[in-house]
Amino acid sequence: MLEVRVARPDEFDAVLAFYTTMIDEMQGTDFDVQWQHGVHPSPAFLRESLEAAQLIVGLLPAEGVEVVSEGGESEPIIASAMVVNHEGAPGYNAVPWAVDAAPEQVGVLHVVATLPAFHGRGFGRQLVNGAADIARAQGLVALRLDTFPHNVRGRGLYESCGFEDKGEWTVHYPALGDIQVAMYELAL
Repeated sequence: MLEVRVARPDEFDAVLAFYTTMIDEMQGTDFDVQWQHGVHPSPAFLRESLEAAQLIVGLLPAEGVEVVSEGGESEPIIASAMVVNHEGAPGYNAVPWAVDAAPEQVGVLHVVATLPAFHGRGFGRQLVNGAADIARAQGLVALRLDTFPHNVRGRGLYESCGFEDKGEWTVHYPALGDIQVAMYELAL
């Protein structure tokens, strides 16, 4: 069972290490997220997300797997993480969303990930459901996201968490250009 919570600004190094490991371990696999060191997710994006309380982490409990920091203290390990902000890529406005809401009432999921060592344990589901609980507590009315159409594993996760498939749409990401993505929405 994960502890799902908003990451603290003092956890920047651990969050950056988490995403560095994700990029390293997923490149060239069937689940390659096509992220690049220093580009996406960039350290600046992660720091801004931490400072805005928009980065959510899934931590293994203290009695679970622990790592020892350089200071000699035991720290829980980040098994999964994501950013939830209000910024959909250009193209989100074309989607016929079921929930009519202002951007500040909607959370958009970004860089959703679970370390490969923890795949198959339900941590992704716990993270997404925990993020929905946090979003509800913050007064948001919907969560939205996009993913690659061929991301069968991710799409199955989102659908199992109650997200509605809104079809494939074109969005623009600076690093990828105009691409087709599958759009999802969860009414809160």
